[in-house]
Amino acid sequence: VQAASVRRVIPDQLQPGVMVGEYRVDRLIGEGGFGKVYAATHPVIGKLAAIKVLDWQFSNQAEWVSRFVTEARAVNHIRHRNIVDVFAFGQLPDGRQYFVMELLEGESMRDRLTHKGPLSLELGLDVFKKIGRALDAAHAAGIAHRDLKPDNVFLTYDEDGVCYPKLLDFGIAKLLGDGPTAHRTRTGTPIGTPMYMSPEQCRGRGVDQRSDIYALGVLIHEMLTGQTLFADSDDFMELMIKHMSEVPRTMSSCAPH
Repeated sequence: VQAASVRRVIPDQLQPGVMVGEYRVDRLIGEGGFGKVYAATHPVIGKLAAIKVLDWQFSNQAEWVSRFVTEARAVNHIRHRNIVDVFAFGQLPDGRQYFVMELLEGESMRDRLTHKGPLSLELGLDVFKKIGRALDAAHAAGIAHRDLKPDNVFLTYDEDGVCYPKLLDFGIAKLLGDGPTAHRTRTGTPIGTPMYMSPEQCRGRGVDQRSDIYALGVLIHEMLTGQTLFADSDDFMELMIKHMSEVPRTMSSCAPH
């Protein structure tokens, strides 16, 4: 009853000025199917941050809370400059889970492709080398990302215009091995984004760091050619079957250069 009462008092969207832990909400900067992200400022030292808040319906589901905690734990366990930094975690008075991470300025790889087209080979080699190093660090720490895609890579730029990609969203990350803290899903349940899933991921079993390497290859294909690996399909089940059974198109057949 108390939780329901609090929910009626506090609006679904956090308003500017609301305090979340030590940070003051400035504005809403993004939202997806599972939560919202806000720009925020520490009122004393002026540190800028982003706050990711899990939506109501998922904050009451153990599996989604587990994924949320997994994301915060995974990135702190890895600690790499090309992986977004998460530095606080907590719960709002109404029960919603949140974590605080670095505020990024730039664009997602998806937005870059949509608005500016494919990456040049020179920029692509630099960007994917850095993403590869971030994945190497995750794998060395015993973590597989399992959802590498253009939406989960954010491109930031320094004052000299050098691009520093940041790997985001470890919400469905998997601890490699059978440790007691591993986030688990039901055996045989595919999890990820079908366009970028490895054959074993489509089957829902045997997922490890090699699935991330496969997804990186799919990502490179799309970001350099401007076309997805299986451009003639957007049906989830059909895509998974293609990953498991078809030889993909070569990059040169999509972009001769």
